[in-house]
Amino acid sequence: MSTSWKKGLATVASISMIGVLLAGCGTSNGGGNSAGGASNTASGGTSTSDNSKPVEGGSITLDLTQAVPDLDPAVAFDTTSAEIEQQVYEPLVTYKGSTNDIIGDLATDWNVSQDGKTYTFHIRKGVKFSNGDPMTAKNFVYQLQRILDKKMQPKPSPGASFFLNITGAQAYYDGKAKSISGVSTPDDYTLVIQLDKPEQFFLKILAMPFLSATDPSFVNKVGNAAFDTTKAMGTGPFILQSNGQNKVVLVKNPNYWQKDSQGNQLPYLDKVTMNVNNNPELDSMHWEQGQTAFMSPWLIGGDGIPTVAYPTIMNSPKFSKLVMKEPMNSMYYIGLNVKKTLDGKPNPLSNVKLRQAIEYGFDRSQYVKLENGADKAVNEPMPDSIEGFVKNLDPSAQYTYDPAKAKQLVKDAGFPNGVTLDMWNTNQSTSKKEDQAFQAMMQAIGIKINLHEVTFKDFLTKAMSGDAQVFFSGWNQDYPDASDFLNTFFNSNQIPENNMTNYSDPQVDQWLNAAEFNASASDRDNLYAKVINKVMSEAIFVPTTETVGHWCVQPWVHGFYTSNITYDPMAYIWVDPGHNS
Repeated sequence: MSTSWKKGLATVASISMIGVLLAGCGTSNGGGNSAGGASNTASGGTSTSDNSKPVEGGSITLDLTQAVPDLDPAVAFDTTSAEIEQQVYEPLVTYKGSTNDIIGDLATDWNVSQDGKTYTFHIRKGVKFSNGDPMTAKNFVYQLQRILDKKMQPKPSPGASFFLNITGAQAYYDGKAKSISGVSTPDDYTLVIQLDKPEQFFLKILAMPFLSATDPSFVNKVGNAAFDTTKAMGTGPFILQSNGQNKVVLVKNPNYWQKDSQGNQLPYLDKVTMNVNNNPELDSMHWEQGQTAFMSPWLIGGDGIPTVAYPTIMNSPKFSKLVMKEPMNSMYYIGLNVKKTLDGKPNPLSNVKLRQAIEYGFDRSQYVKLENGADKAVNEPMPDSIEGFVKNLDPSAQYTYDPAKAKQLVKDAGFPNGVTLDMWNTNQSTSKKEDQAFQAMMQAIGIKINLHEVTFKDFLTKAMSGDAQVFFSGWNQDYPDASDFLNTFFNSNQIPENNMTNYSDPQVDQWLNAAEFNASASDRDNLYAKVINKVMSEAIFVPTTETVGHWCVQPWVHGFYTSNITYDPMAYIWVDPGHNS
Protein backbone atom coordinates (compact mmCIF):
# COMPACT_ATOMS: atom_id res chain seq x y z
CA MET A 1 0.00 0.00 0.00
CA SER A 2 1.28 3.44 -0.86
CA THR A 3 1.72 5.50 2.29
CA SER A 4 0.48 8.72 0.74
CA TRP A 5 -2.15 9.68 -1.77
CA LYS A 6 -1.94 12.08 -4.58
CA LYS A 7 -4.72 14.48 -3.76
CA GLY A 8 -7.81 14.40 -5.93
CA LEU A 9 -8.80 17.24 -8.24
CA ALA A 10 -12.58 17.27 -8.22
CA THR A 11 -14.80 19.02 -10.77
CA VAL A 12 -18.42 18.37 -9.83
CA ALA A 13 -20.30 18.77 -6.57
CA SER A 14 -22.68 16.09 -5.38
CA ILE A 15 -26.05 16.38 -7.07
CA SER A 16 -27.81 16.90 -3.74
CA MET A 17 -26.07 20.27 -3.41
CA ILE A 18 -27.03 21.65 -6.83
CA GLY A 19 -30.43 22.98 -5.83
CA VAL A 20 -28.99 24.62 -2.73
CA LEU A 21 -26.25 26.38 -4.62
CA LEU A 22 -28.32 27.53 -7.59
CA ALA A 23 -30.99 28.83 -5.28
CA GLY A 24 -28.39 30.32 -2.98
CA CYS A 25 -28.91 33.98 -3.67
CA GLY A 26 -28.02 34.60 -0.05
CA THR A 27 -26.05 31.64 1.22
CA SER A 28 -24.27 32.61 4.39
CA ASN A 29 -22.49 31.41 7.47
CA GLY A 30 -22.79 33.06 10.82
CA GLY A 31 -19.19 33.48 11.78
CA GLY A 32 -16.34 31.07 11.58
CA ASN A 33 -15.83 27.37 11.53
CA SER A 34 -17.78 26.65 14.68
CA ALA A 35 -17.37 23.02 13.72
CA GLY A 36 -14.12 22.92 15.63
CA GLY A 37 -12.93 22.41 19.17
CA ALA A 38 -15.14 21.82 22.16
CA SER A 39 -18.09 23.29 20.33
CA ASN A 40 -17.92 21.14 17.23
CA THR A 41 -17.03 17.61 18.16
CA ALA A 42 -20.66 16.54 18.10
CA SER A 43 -21.31 18.11 14.70
CA GLY A 44 -21.35 14.77 12.89
CA GLY A 45 -19.09 11.88 12.20
CA THR A 46 -16.76 10.33 14.73
CA SER A 47 -15.19 12.48 17.46
CA THR A 48 -13.57 12.45 20.88
CA SER A 49 -16.42 14.46 22.31
CA ASP A 50 -16.53 15.17 26.06
CA ASN A 51 -17.84 17.84 28.40
CA SER A 52 -14.48 18.94 29.79
CA LYS A 53 -13.34 22.51 29.46
CA PRO A 54 -10.59 22.85 26.84
CA VAL A 55 -7.09 23.44 28.21
CA GLU A 56 -4.85 25.93 26.44
CA GLY A 57 -1.19 25.15 25.95
CA GLY A 58 0.73 21.91 25.68
CA SER A 59 2.27 20.19 22.70
CA ILE A 60 1.96 16.96 20.78
CA THR A 61 4.34 14.80 18.78
CA LEU A 62 3.30 12.90 15.67
CA ASP A 63 4.90 10.58 13.14
CA LEU A 64 4.71 11.67 9.51
CA THR A 65 5.58 8.94 7.03
CA GLN A 66 6.89 11.18 4.25
CA ALA A 67 8.73 14.48 4.07
CA VAL A 68 6.46 17.26 2.85
CA PRO A 69 6.79 17.65 -0.95
CA ASP A 70 5.21 21.12 -1.27
CA LEU A 71 4.12 23.95 1.03
CA ASP A 72 2.83 26.46 -1.53
CA PRO A 73 -0.98 26.07 -1.63
CA ALA A 74 -0.95 26.91 -5.34
CA VAL A 75 1.37 23.98 -6.03
CA ALA A 76 0.78 21.29 -3.40
CA PHE A 77 -1.36 18.42 -4.60
CA ASP A 78 -0.93 15.48 -2.25
CA THR A 79 -2.27 14.48 1.13
CA THR A 80 1.02 14.81 3.02
CA SER A 81 1.38 18.45 1.94
CA ALA A 82 -2.31 19.19 2.53
CA GLU A 83 -2.04 18.01 6.15
CA ILE A 84 0.43 20.86 6.76
CA GLU A 85 -1.37 23.37 4.54
CA GLN A 86 -4.59 23.12 6.54
CA GLN A 87 -2.71 24.22 9.65
CA VAL A 88 -0.97 27.19 7.99
CA TYR A 89 -3.39 28.47 5.33
CA GLU A 90 -7.09 29.17 4.94
CA PRO A 91 -9.40 29.43 1.89
CA LEU A 92 -12.61 31.41 1.45
CA VAL A 93 -14.85 28.52 2.52
CA THR A 94 -14.41 25.16 4.19
CA TYR A 95 -16.35 22.15 5.49
CA LYS A 96 -18.10 22.10 8.84
CA GLY A 97 -16.35 19.53 11.00
CA SER A 98 -16.74 16.03 9.61
CA THR A 99 -19.79 16.92 7.51
CA ASN A 100 -20.11 17.77 3.81
CA ASP A 101 -21.63 21.17 4.63
CA ILE A 102 -19.84 24.22 3.23
CA ILE A 103 -19.40 27.12 5.65
CA GLY A 104 -17.41 30.34 5.58
CA ASP A 105 -13.75 30.46 6.51
CA LEU A 106 -12.03 33.69 5.42
CA ALA A 107 -15.34 34.67 3.83
CA THR A 108 -18.04 35.34 6.43
CA ASP A 109 -20.84 34.90 3.89
CA TRP A 110 -21.58 35.16 0.18
CA ASN A 111 -24.32 35.75 -2.38
CA VAL A 112 -24.94 33.96 -5.66
CA SER A 113 -26.72 35.72 -8.53
CA GLN A 114 -29.99 34.34 -9.90
CA ASP A 115 -28.24 33.00 -13.00
CA GLY A 116 -25.64 31.20 -10.88
CA LYS A 117 -22.71 32.98 -12.52
CA THR A 118 -21.74 35.73 -10.06
CA TYR A 119 -20.45 35.05 -6.54
CA THR A 120 -19.98 37.92 -4.12
CA PHE A 121 -17.90 37.06 -1.05
CA HIS A 122 -17.73 39.22 2.05
CA ILE A 123 -14.25 38.87 3.48
CA ARG A 124 -13.70 38.50 7.22
CA LYS A 125 -12.39 41.73 8.72
CA GLY A 126 -9.54 41.95 11.20
CA VAL A 127 -7.71 38.83 9.98
CA LYS A 128 -3.93 39.05 9.88
CA PHE A 129 -1.25 36.90 8.39
CA SER A 130 1.00 35.35 10.99
CA ASN A 131 3.61 38.07 10.32
CA GLY A 132 1.05 40.76 11.18
CA ASP A 133 0.19 41.90 7.64
CA PRO A 134 -3.56 42.52 7.15
CA MET A 135 -5.56 40.11 4.97
CA THR A 136 -7.92 41.60 2.37
CA ALA A 137 -9.80 40.51 -0.74
CA LYS A 138 -6.78 41.39 -2.88
CA ASN A 139 -4.84 38.49 -1.36
CA PHE A 140 -7.17 36.06 -3.14
CA VAL A 141 -6.79 37.87 -6.44
CA TYR A 142 -3.03 37.60 -6.10
CA GLN A 143 -3.21 33.89 -5.32
CA LEU A 144 -5.56 33.24 -8.26
CA GLN A 145 -3.05 34.95 -10.55
CA ARG A 146 -0.34 32.63 -9.23
CA ILE A 147 -2.56 29.57 -9.86
CA LEU A 148 -3.21 30.70 -13.43
CA ASP A 149 0.40 31.56 -14.20
CA LYS A 150 1.46 28.60 -16.33
CA LYS A 151 5.01 29.93 -16.42
CA MET A 152 5.35 30.24 -12.65
CA GLN A 153 8.75 29.02 -11.46
CA PRO A 154 10.02 26.66 -10.23
CA LYS A 155 6.77 24.90 -11.20
CA PRO A 156 3.23 25.95 -12.13
CA SER A 157 0.05 25.07 -10.28
CA PRO A 158 -1.57 21.71 -11.10
CA GLY A 159 -4.93 23.25 -10.13
CA ALA A 160 -5.19 25.84 -12.91
CA SER A 161 -7.83 23.91 -14.87
CA PHE A 162 -10.22 24.20 -11.93
CA PHE A 163 -10.47 27.94 -12.32
CA LEU A 164 -10.68 28.35 -16.09
CA ASN A 165 -14.47 28.79 -15.95
CA ILE A 166 -13.86 32.16 -14.28
CA THR A 167 -14.44 34.87 -16.87
CA GLY A 168 -11.09 35.98 -18.29
CA ALA A 169 -9.13 33.18 -16.64
CA GLN A 170 -8.34 31.41 -19.91
CA ALA A 171 -7.05 34.62 -21.49
CA TYR A 172 -4.86 35.28 -18.46
CA TYR A 173 -3.60 31.69 -18.47
CA ASP A 174 -2.77 31.95 -22.18
CA GLY A 175 -0.84 35.18 -21.62
CA LYS A 176 -3.34 37.24 -23.66
CA ALA A 177 -4.45 39.39 -20.72
CA LYS A 178 -2.64 41.05 -17.84
CA SER A 179 -5.54 40.67 -15.41
CA ILE A 180 -8.47 38.32 -14.84
CA SER A 181 -11.50 40.25 -16.03
CA GLY A 182 -14.03 38.20 -14.07
CA VAL A 183 -12.51 38.97 -10.68
CA SER A 184 -12.88 42.29 -8.88
CA THR A 185 -12.54 43.82 -5.41
CA PRO A 186 -15.03 46.70 -5.03
CA ASP A 187 -13.46 47.31 -1.63
CA ASP A 188 -10.92 45.65 0.66
CA TYR A 189 -13.48 43.22 2.06
CA THR A 190 -15.54 42.30 -1.00
CA LEU A 191 -14.48 39.77 -3.64
CA VAL A 192 -16.61 39.27 -6.77
CA ILE A 193 -16.05 36.30 -9.05
CA GLN A 194 -17.85 36.03 -12.39
CA LEU A 195 -18.15 32.65 -14.14
CA ASP A 196 -18.61 32.00 -17.84
CA LYS A 197 -21.34 29.47 -17.06
CA PRO A 198 -23.02 28.24 -13.87
CA GLU A 199 -20.90 25.76 -11.96
CA GLN A 200 -22.91 24.05 -9.26
CA PHE A 201 -19.78 22.80 -7.53
CA PHE A 202 -17.86 26.08 -7.50
CA LEU A 203 -17.94 26.51 -3.72
CA LYS A 204 -16.39 23.09 -3.27
CA ILE A 205 -13.60 24.08 -5.64
CA LEU A 206 -12.98 27.09 -3.43
CA ALA A 207 -12.84 24.84 -0.34
CA MET A 208 -9.70 23.18 -1.69
CA PRO A 209 -6.34 24.62 -0.55
CA PHE A 210 -5.36 26.10 -3.93
CA LEU A 211 -7.05 29.50 -3.48
CA SER A 212 -5.87 30.18 0.07
CA ALA A 213 -4.98 33.70 1.12
CA THR A 214 -1.32 34.48 0.46
CA ASP A 215 0.71 37.60 1.16
CA PRO A 216 2.37 39.03 -2.00
CA SER A 217 4.95 41.04 -0.08
CA PHE A 218 6.10 37.92 1.74
CA VAL A 219 6.14 35.70 -1.36
CA ASN A 220 8.05 38.29 -3.34
CA LYS A 221 10.55 38.64 -0.51
CA VAL A 222 11.34 34.93 -0.09
CA GLY A 223 10.67 33.78 -3.68
CA ASN A 224 8.46 30.98 -4.98
CA ALA A 225 11.03 28.23 -4.40
CA ALA A 226 11.47 28.99 -0.69
CA PHE A 227 7.73 29.61 -0.30
CA ASP A 228 7.16 26.05 -1.49
CA THR A 229 9.79 24.41 0.69
CA THR A 230 10.77 26.26 3.88
CA LYS A 231 9.03 29.64 4.19
CA ALA A 232 5.28 29.00 4.42
CA MET A 233 3.26 31.87 5.88
CA GLY A 234 -0.52 32.23 6.01
CA THR A 235 -3.48 33.18 8.17
CA GLY A 236 -4.03 29.71 9.65
CA PRO A 237 -3.89 28.58 13.29
CA PHE A 238 -0.22 27.57 13.15
CA ILE A 239 3.06 29.00 11.94
CA LEU A 240 5.59 26.81 10.18
CA GLN A 241 8.68 27.00 12.36
CA SER A 242 10.69 24.53 10.29
CA ASN A 243 10.29 22.00 7.50
CA GLY A 244 13.04 19.48 6.85
CA GLN A 245 13.53 15.99 5.58
CA ASN A 246 13.43 14.66 9.16
CA LYS A 247 11.05 16.94 11.03
CA VAL A 248 8.24 19.46 10.63
CA VAL A 249 7.52 21.87 13.49
CA LEU A 250 4.40 24.02 13.84
CA VAL A 251 3.88 26.63 16.57
CA LYS A 252 0.81 28.57 17.63
CA ASN A 253 -0.07 31.62 15.54
CA PRO A 254 -0.61 34.46 18.05
CA ASN A 255 -2.40 36.47 15.38
CA TYR A 256 -5.01 33.79 14.61
CA TRP A 257 -8.53 35.22 14.38
CA GLN A 258 -10.71 32.31 15.46
CA LYS A 259 -12.06 31.54 18.92
CA ASP A 260 -14.12 28.62 20.19
CA SER A 261 -17.72 28.92 21.42
CA GLN A 262 -16.51 29.76 24.94
CA GLY A 263 -14.34 32.60 23.67
CA ASN A 264 -11.03 30.77 24.02
CA GLN A 265 -8.35 31.66 21.51
CA LEU A 266 -7.55 28.95 19.00
CA PRO A 267 -5.48 26.91 18.56
CA TYR A 268 -5.20 25.41 22.04
CA LEU A 269 -1.84 23.75 21.42
CA ASP A 270 1.42 25.69 21.56
CA LYS A 271 3.39 23.31 19.38
CA VAL A 272 3.07 20.33 17.04
CA THR A 273 6.17 18.34 16.14
CA MET A 274 5.99 15.85 13.29
CA ASN A 275 8.92 13.48 12.98
CA VAL A 276 9.40 12.13 9.47
CA ASN A 277 9.65 8.40 9.96
CA ASN A 278 9.13 5.96 7.11
CA ASN A 279 9.35 2.89 9.33
CA PRO A 280 5.76 1.68 9.91
CA GLU A 281 6.81 -0.60 12.78
CA LEU A 282 8.17 2.43 14.64
CA ASP A 283 5.10 4.51 13.79
CA SER A 284 2.83 1.98 15.49
CA MET A 285 5.22 1.36 18.38
CA HIS A 286 5.48 5.07 19.15
CA TRP A 287 1.70 5.35 19.31
CA GLU A 288 1.21 2.17 21.33
CA GLN A 289 3.76 3.46 23.86
CA GLY A 290 2.00 6.83 24.10
CA GLN A 291 4.82 8.81 22.49
CA THR A 292 2.61 10.15 19.68
CA ALA A 293 -0.83 11.71 20.03
CA PHE A 294 -2.56 9.96 17.15
CA MET A 295 -2.13 8.11 13.88
CA SER A 296 -4.30 9.00 10.89
CA PRO A 297 -4.57 8.31 7.16
CA TRP A 298 -3.27 11.82 6.52
CA LEU A 299 -0.12 11.24 8.59
CA ILE A 300 0.59 7.55 8.10
CA GLY A 301 -1.05 7.11 4.70
CA GLY A 302 -3.20 4.22 3.57
CA ASP A 303 -5.95 3.36 6.05
CA GLY A 304 -4.14 5.10 8.93
CA ILE A 305 -2.77 2.02 10.69
CA PRO A 306 0.50 0.53 9.43
CA THR A 307 -0.27 -2.82 7.84
CA VAL A 308 2.14 -4.63 10.15
CA ALA A 309 0.33 -3.30 13.23
CA TYR A 310 -3.26 -3.72 12.07
CA PRO A 311 -3.90 -7.14 13.70
CA THR A 312 -2.26 -6.10 16.98
CA ILE A 313 -4.20 -2.86 17.34
CA MET A 314 -7.57 -4.10 16.15
CA ASN A 315 -7.43 -7.27 18.29
CA SER A 316 -6.35 -5.42 21.45
CA PRO A 317 -9.11 -4.44 23.94
CA LYS A 318 -6.88 -1.59 25.09
CA PHE A 319 -6.15 -0.14 21.65
CA SER A 320 -9.20 -1.04 19.55
CA LYS A 321 -11.48 1.20 21.63
CA LEU A 322 -9.25 4.16 20.69
CA VAL A 323 -9.77 3.60 16.95
CA MET A 324 -12.22 5.71 14.92
CA LYS A 325 -13.31 4.53 11.46
CA GLU A 326 -14.70 6.27 8.41
CA PRO A 327 -14.83 5.36 4.68
CA MET A 328 -12.17 7.40 2.95
CA ASN A 329 -13.69 7.51 -0.55
CA SER A 330 -10.21 6.75 -1.82
CA MET A 331 -8.62 4.01 -3.85
CA TYR A 332 -5.34 2.57 -5.10
CA TYR A 333 -4.50 1.62 -8.64
CA ILE A 334 -1.71 0.59 -10.98
CA GLY A 335 -1.47 3.09 -13.83
CA LEU A 336 -0.52 1.94 -17.33
CA ASN A 337 0.95 4.70 -19.48
CA VAL A 338 -0.51 4.57 -23.01
CA LYS A 339 1.86 7.12 -24.53
CA LYS A 340 3.22 5.93 -27.91
CA THR A 341 6.83 6.61 -26.94
CA LEU A 342 8.68 7.03 -23.65
CA ASP A 343 12.26 8.27 -23.40
CA GLY A 344 12.43 8.24 -27.19
CA LYS A 345 11.54 4.55 -27.44
CA PRO A 346 8.32 2.79 -28.47
CA ASN A 347 6.13 2.09 -25.46
CA PRO A 348 4.79 -1.50 -25.42
CA LEU A 349 1.85 -0.37 -23.26
CA SER A 350 0.39 1.55 -26.18
CA ASN A 351 -0.85 -1.92 -27.22
CA VAL A 352 -4.24 -2.58 -25.60
CA LYS A 353 -3.71 -6.35 -25.63
CA LEU A 354 -0.66 -6.03 -23.41
CA ARG A 355 -2.60 -3.84 -20.99
CA GLN A 356 -5.42 -6.38 -20.95
CA ALA A 357 -2.87 -9.10 -20.24
CA ILE A 358 -1.84 -7.19 -17.10
CA GLU A 359 -5.49 -6.97 -16.03
CA TYR A 360 -6.01 -10.72 -16.38
CA GLY A 361 -2.67 -11.46 -14.74
CA PHE A 362 -3.42 -9.38 -11.62
CA ASP A 363 -4.83 -11.03 -8.49
CA ARG A 364 -6.15 -8.22 -6.28
CA SER A 365 -6.99 -10.65 -3.47
CA GLN A 366 -3.25 -10.80 -2.77
CA TYR A 367 -3.24 -7.08 -2.06
CA VAL A 368 -6.17 -7.42 0.35
CA LYS A 369 -4.24 -10.13 2.20
CA LEU A 370 -1.09 -8.01 2.32
CA GLU A 371 -3.15 -5.28 3.98
CA ASN A 372 -4.50 -7.76 6.56
CA GLY A 373 -8.04 -7.20 5.38
CA ALA A 374 -8.10 -3.52 6.33
CA ASP A 375 -9.13 -2.53 2.79
CA LYS A 376 -11.31 -4.20 0.18
CA ALA A 377 -10.89 -5.02 -3.50
CA VAL A 378 -12.26 -2.70 -6.20
CA ASN A 379 -12.60 -3.43 -9.92
CA GLU A 380 -13.31 -0.02 -11.43
CA PRO A 381 -11.76 3.44 -11.20
CA MET A 382 -13.60 4.75 -8.15
CA PRO A 383 -14.80 3.43 -4.77
CA ASP A 384 -18.19 1.72 -4.54
CA SER A 385 -19.30 4.41 -2.05
CA ILE A 386 -19.34 7.06 -4.78
CA GLU A 387 -22.57 7.82 -6.64
CA GLY A 388 -22.26 6.49 -10.20
CA PHE A 389 -20.36 3.32 -9.32
CA VAL A 390 -21.38 0.69 -11.90
CA LYS A 391 -22.70 -2.43 -10.21
CA ASN A 392 -22.70 -4.50 -13.39
CA LEU A 393 -19.85 -3.69 -15.78
CA ASP A 394 -20.05 -4.67 -19.44
CA PRO A 395 -18.43 -8.08 -20.13
CA SER A 396 -15.61 -6.34 -22.03
CA ALA A 397 -14.82 -4.25 -18.93
CA GLN A 398 -14.57 -7.17 -16.51
CA TYR A 399 -11.36 -9.03 -15.72
CA THR A 400 -11.11 -12.21 -13.68
CA TYR A 401 -7.77 -13.56 -12.56
CA ASP A 402 -6.77 -15.76 -15.52
CA PRO A 403 -2.98 -16.22 -15.93
CA ALA A 404 -3.39 -18.52 -18.94
CA LYS A 405 -5.41 -15.93 -20.82
CA ALA A 406 -2.93 -13.25 -19.78
CA LYS A 407 0.00 -15.26 -21.19
CA GLN A 408 -1.79 -15.62 -24.51
CA LEU A 409 -2.54 -11.90 -24.67
CA VAL A 410 1.15 -11.09 -24.14
CA LYS A 411 1.91 -13.22 -27.21
CA ASP A 412 -1.01 -11.77 -29.18
CA ALA A 413 0.37 -8.30 -28.42
CA GLY A 414 3.53 -9.26 -30.33
CA PHE A 415 5.79 -10.33 -27.48
CA PRO A 416 6.22 -14.12 -27.82
CA ASN A 417 9.40 -13.96 -25.73
CA GLY A 418 7.97 -11.64 -23.11
CA VAL A 419 8.52 -7.92 -22.45
CA THR A 420 10.17 -5.69 -19.83
CA LEU A 421 8.42 -2.72 -18.20
CA ASP A 422 9.52 -0.10 -15.65
CA MET A 423 7.36 0.44 -12.57
CA TRP A 424 7.53 3.41 -10.18
CA ASN A 425 6.38 3.53 -6.57
CA THR A 426 7.32 4.99 -3.18
CA ASN A 427 10.06 3.37 -1.13
CA GLN A 428 7.95 2.31 1.86
CA SER A 429 7.96 -1.21 3.26
CA THR A 430 4.28 -1.81 2.61
CA SER A 431 4.64 -0.51 -0.94
CA LYS A 432 7.63 -2.76 -1.51
CA LYS A 433 5.67 -5.87 -0.49
CA GLU A 434 2.94 -5.07 -2.97
CA ASP A 435 5.48 -4.24 -5.66
CA GLN A 436 7.10 -7.61 -5.18
CA ALA A 437 3.71 -9.34 -5.35
CA PHE A 438 2.89 -7.53 -8.59
CA GLN A 439 6.33 -8.30 -9.96
CA ALA A 440 5.77 -12.02 -9.29
CA MET A 441 2.31 -11.97 -10.89
CA MET A 442 3.68 -10.33 -14.01
CA GLN A 443 6.69 -12.65 -14.17
CA ALA A 444 4.24 -15.58 -14.28
CA ILE A 445 2.67 -14.25 -17.49
CA GLY A 446 5.87 -13.24 -19.28
CA ILE A 447 6.26 -9.62 -18.20
CA LYS A 448 9.41 -8.58 -16.36
CA ILE A 449 8.97 -5.60 -14.04
CA ASN A 450 11.93 -3.37 -13.20
CA LEU A 451 11.11 -1.63 -9.94
CA HIS A 452 12.00 2.02 -9.19
CA GLU A 453 11.15 2.71 -5.53
CA VAL A 454 11.83 6.35 -4.66
CA THR A 455 10.76 9.07 -2.23
CA PHE A 456 7.18 10.30 -2.49
CA LYS A 457 8.39 13.64 -3.84
CA ASP A 458 10.47 11.98 -6.56
CA PHE A 459 7.57 9.67 -7.36
CA LEU A 460 5.25 12.64 -7.87
CA THR A 461 7.81 14.36 -10.08
CA LYS A 462 8.13 11.30 -12.31
CA ALA A 463 4.45 10.33 -12.45
CA MET A 464 3.08 13.87 -12.88
CA SER A 465 5.43 14.47 -15.79
CA GLY A 466 3.63 11.68 -17.64
CA ASP A 467 6.83 9.69 -18.04
CA ALA A 468 6.26 6.79 -15.62
CA GLN A 469 5.58 3.67 -17.68
CA VAL A 470 3.84 1.73 -14.90
CA PHE A 471 3.12 3.31 -11.52
CA PHE A 472 1.32 2.48 -8.29
CA SER A 473 -0.69 5.38 -6.94
CA GLY A 474 -3.64 6.31 -4.78
CA TRP A 475 -6.38 8.87 -5.18
CA ASN A 476 -8.28 10.55 -2.37
CA GLN A 477 -11.40 12.55 -3.04
CA ASP A 478 -11.56 16.30 -2.84
CA TYR A 479 -15.27 15.75 -2.32
CA PRO A 480 -17.50 12.75 -3.01
CA ASP A 481 -18.41 12.78 -6.69
CA ALA A 482 -17.67 10.55 -9.66
CA SER A 483 -16.06 13.40 -11.58
CA ASP A 484 -13.44 13.73 -8.86
CA PHE A 485 -12.11 10.39 -10.05
CA LEU A 486 -13.20 9.99 -13.67
CA ASN A 487 -12.62 13.48 -15.04
CA THR A 488 -9.27 13.64 -13.29
CA PHE A 489 -8.06 10.23 -14.41
CA PHE A 490 -9.25 10.27 -18.00
CA ASN A 491 -9.99 13.74 -19.40
CA SER A 492 -7.41 14.85 -21.96
CA ASN A 493 -7.26 18.28 -20.35
CA GLN A 494 -5.80 16.68 -17.22
CA ILE A 495 -2.68 15.34 -19.01
CA PRO A 496 -0.08 14.89 -17.56
CA GLU A 497 -0.31 16.22 -13.99
CA ASN A 498 -3.48 14.32 -13.07
CA ASN A 499 -4.16 12.06 -16.05
CA MET A 500 -0.77 10.43 -15.59
CA THR A 501 -1.49 7.57 -18.01
CA ASN A 502 -1.70 10.08 -20.92
CA TYR A 503 -5.05 8.57 -21.93
CA SER A 504 -6.88 10.63 -24.54
CA ASP A 505 -10.14 9.75 -26.27
CA PRO A 506 -12.44 12.37 -27.85
CA GLN A 507 -15.58 10.36 -27.04
CA VAL A 508 -14.61 10.01 -23.39
CA ASP A 509 -13.81 13.73 -23.23
CA GLN A 510 -17.24 14.49 -24.67
CA TRP A 511 -19.01 12.33 -22.08
CA LEU A 512 -16.99 13.81 -19.22
CA ASN A 513 -17.52 17.40 -20.33
CA ALA A 514 -21.26 16.81 -20.81
CA ALA A 515 -21.56 15.39 -17.30
CA GLU A 516 -19.70 18.32 -15.77
CA PHE A 517 -22.60 20.78 -16.05
CA ASN A 518 -25.52 18.35 -16.20
CA ALA A 519 -27.98 18.79 -13.33
CA SER A 520 -29.71 15.46 -13.88
CA ALA A 521 -28.40 12.71 -11.57
CA SER A 522 -29.56 9.91 -13.88
CA ASP A 523 -28.01 11.55 -16.94
CA ARG A 524 -24.72 11.97 -15.15
CA ASP A 525 -24.75 8.38 -13.93
CA ASN A 526 -25.37 7.15 -17.48
CA LEU A 527 -22.54 9.24 -18.90
CA TYR A 528 -20.11 8.12 -16.21
CA ALA A 529 -21.11 4.49 -16.74
CA LYS A 530 -20.13 4.85 -20.39
CA VAL A 531 -16.77 6.29 -19.34
CA ILE A 532 -16.09 3.52 -16.82
CA ASN A 533 -16.96 0.73 -19.22
CA LYS A 534 -14.88 2.20 -22.04
CA VAL A 535 -11.73 2.90 -20.03
CA MET A 536 -11.89 -0.48 -18.31
CA SER A 537 -12.36 -2.27 -21.64
CA GLU A 538 -9.26 -0.45 -22.85
CA ALA A 539 -7.38 -1.40 -19.65
CA ILE A 540 -6.03 2.04 -18.85
CA PHE A 541 -5.18 1.07 -15.30
CA VAL A 542 -5.66 -1.71 -12.78
CA PRO A 543 -7.87 -0.81 -9.78
CA THR A 544 -6.59 -2.60 -6.68
CA THR A 545 -8.25 -1.67 -3.35
CA GLU A 546 -10.39 1.01 -1.72
CA THR A 547 -9.75 2.36 1.75
CA VAL A 548 -11.49 2.54 5.11
CA GLY A 549 -9.85 5.19 7.26
CA HIS A 550 -8.68 4.39 10.79
CA TRP A 551 -7.70 7.08 13.31
CA CYS A 552 -5.92 5.92 16.48
CA VAL A 553 -6.27 8.68 19.10
CA GLN A 554 -4.80 8.70 22.61
CA PRO A 555 -7.30 9.04 25.48
CA TRP A 556 -5.55 12.21 26.66
CA VAL A 557 -6.28 13.93 23.31
CA HIS A 558 -9.57 15.84 23.14
CA GLY A 559 -11.51 17.77 20.49
CA PHE A 560 -10.51 15.36 17.74
CA TYR A 561 -12.92 14.45 14.93
CA THR A 562 -12.52 12.48 11.74
CA SER A 563 -13.14 13.62 8.19
CA ASN A 564 -12.54 12.07 4.79
CA ILE A 565 -12.49 15.51 3.15
CA THR A 566 -10.49 17.83 5.40
CA TYR A 567 -7.41 16.97 7.42
CA ASP A 568 -6.61 16.41 11.08
CA PRO A 569 -8.24 19.21 13.13
CA MET A 570 -5.15 20.37 15.01
CA ALA A 571 -6.61 23.82 15.69
CA TYR A 572 -9.27 22.23 17.89
CA ILE A 573 -7.19 19.58 19.66
CA TRP A 574 -6.29 19.97 23.32
CA VAL A 575 -4.53 17.64 25.72
CA ASP A 576 -4.92 16.81 29.39
CA PRO A 577 -3.29 19.37 31.72
CA GLY A 578 0.43 18.88 32.01
CA HIS A 579 0.53 16.31 29.24
CA ASN A 580 3.10 16.95 26.56
CA SER A 581 4.32 14.45 24.02
